[in-house]
Amino acid sequence: MKFSTFVDKKTNKARKDLDILMNVLKEGDIDVKGFLKSRDPYLFVPSTKKGLDFGGVRIYKIGSSLAYRVQNEAETEPYGMSYPLDIEEMFEELMGDMEEQEAAKEIKKAVVEELNHFFEKSLAAQDEIGSNEFDPQSKIIVGSKAGDLSNMM
Repeated sequence: MKFSTFVDKKTNKARKDLDILMNVLKEGDIDVKGFLKSRDPYLFVPSTKKGLDFGGVRIYKIGSSLAYRVQNEAETEPYGMSYPLDIEEMFEELMGDMEEQEAAKEIKKAVVEELNHFFEKSLAAQDEIGSNEFDPQSKIIVGSKAGDLSNMM
């Protein structure tokens, strides 16, 4: 098998998985934009909270897992830390307790809650950082007794 054939199969699998996830998110009343035809397929989910420093998150396939990262706009590059979105693990955990259809419904809720929770936590963290920005008590002042080192040589 050629390497390019292997990559094409992986990309097609990623497109299928992201297409399914896009439908799940739409059913959960989440606005989502699909970029499944691009060389590296992804979904863009705009933030559900106003006032964030970023526009939303990019969901993409990395290896055999899904992950998401913050992104300013739908067609810009993501930045910052990547967070796992392990749907298969969620499904396996729920399958022990309930039937397949029930587990699928719970996963839909869990994925929507995960993204909404991420946006809420991000806004809270941003507000906390922003509230300390102009507070003189939050600034650290470091004194130095080294003096002018140019006179010591």
